[in-house]
Amino acid sequence: MQLLRVIDRKSQLFADAIAILHEAIASEAQLPEQRFYDLLATGRYQLFAYVRDVDVQGFALVYFSGQFRFAWIDYFAIRSDLRGRGLGSELFREIVQLVRKQSPRLDWLLFEVDDDYEGDPEREADCVRRVRFYRRLGARVLENVPYKFPSASLAPIRMRLMAYQLYLNARLFPDDLKHAVGEIFTNIHGRGSDDQLLRWFEAGFPEAVHMK
Repeated sequence: MQLLRVIDRKSQLFADAIAILHEAIASEAQLPEQRFYDLLATGRYQLFAYVRDVDVQGFALVYFSGQFRFAWIDYFAIRSDLRGRGLGSELFREIVQLVRKQSPRLDWLLFEVDDDYEGDPEREADCVRRVRFYRRLGARVLENVPYKFPSASLAPIRMRLMAYQLYLNARLFPDDLKHAVGEIFTNIHGRGSDDQLLRWFEAGFPEAVHMK
């Protein structure tokens, strides 16, 4: 299996990776199409196809910070007919190795996961399963950091932030995380520094980040 960066929007690799994105990610959690293409053009927001021979079995979208010491996994997924075979774990580990190689100055991988949905046992169980999946891979939940996903089409979606430590001596200071989320809101979602949701995040930010 190979994790290949996809640049050519006219390629079959691109089409297959985008098909998995649309299949796996709820529409309200996806970026508007034009913003997605504009972000890819910047070079910091990168699309990767997880390929066996010429068969695209998964994808990942990773944002590399130009100012702070983190990369942000915006999305990643395995094709629906291949799930349950351990490929998701393999893909996550490939992303970790790629980030370490491509940007060795970075200390953390950050990403969002769905929060528990009160009153919906099935979705709550699914959320718990996802958090356990990432924890098995070495990631930790930022337990006391409130977060909502800035959906472009719906009201903000309650989520949780998780972090994966790329190097043993890496430290995640509160201001670093606050700046990281501000950069994501600005550079990925196109929100301004006076955005109401970003102000809500900053107002509720703890003095120390607890990871578990």
